[in-house]
Amino acid sequence: MDDNLRAAIAESKQRLRQAVLLRRSVRQAAETAEMDRVRAQHLIDFLGNNLGPDLVVACYLSRPGEPGTLQAVGMLRAAGAKVLLPAFGPDASAADPQWAWYAGPEELQRGPFGIPQPTTERLRPQTLAEAQVIICPGLAATASGDRLGTGGGWYDRALTWSDPKAAVVLLLNDNEVLDSLPTAENDVPVDVIITEERVIAVE
Repeated sequence: MDDNLRAAIAESKQRLRQAVLLRRSVRQAAETAEMDRVRAQHLIDFLGNNLGPDLVVACYLSRPGEPGTLQAVGMLRAAGAKVLLPAFGPDASAADPQWAWYAGPEELQRGPFGIPQPTTERLRPQTLAEAQVIICPGLAATASGDRLGTGGGWYDRALTWSDPKAAVVLLLNDNEVLDSLPTAENDVPVDVIITEERVIAVE
C-alpha cells in the first residue's frame, strides 16, 4: 500500500470517528443506560453454556460515550467467568498492552483518559492468550467484521498476543454497523458484533 493511499485511508477514518463520536455525544443518558443493559444481556446469552470458571474473557472498561461495559463485566464475574482488564500506563497509546484480573468495582481506579482500570497486579501482554473471548472497543464495523477503532492502536497491538482461536467481540450501537469502512493492512477484524438490537456472527 503506497503512502498516498495510507494517508487517504487515515483521513477517511478520522472523519468517520468524528461523526460517530458526535452522534454518541447527543444520546440521552437514560437511553444509553438501557442500551447498555440490553447489550450486556445479549452478551451473556451469546456465551450461554460456556459461562463458568473455565471461561476467561478479556474486556475493556468503557469511557463516557462508549457502549458501557461495567454491567457486562459484573454479570460475567457473577456467572463465574474470569475477566481480564486492560492496565494502562501513563500514556495508554504507547504503553505495552498489559492486563490485570478484575476483582470487583472496589478494585478499580480512575486511569488515563478517565478510563477505569484495575488496581490488581499487572500482567504481561502474553496473558491475553488465556482469553477465549476478547471484547474490544470500537466506533463502527461492517457485518463482514471490519472494525473502526478509536485511533490509538492499543487493541491492534494487544491482539497480536491473543489465542488465534479466541472470539473477538465488538460492542456497538446498532446504527454503527455500516455497509463499508476504510481499512488498512494492520486492522484486525472481529468475529462477533453485539448491538442493542442483534448479535452478528461474522462469516
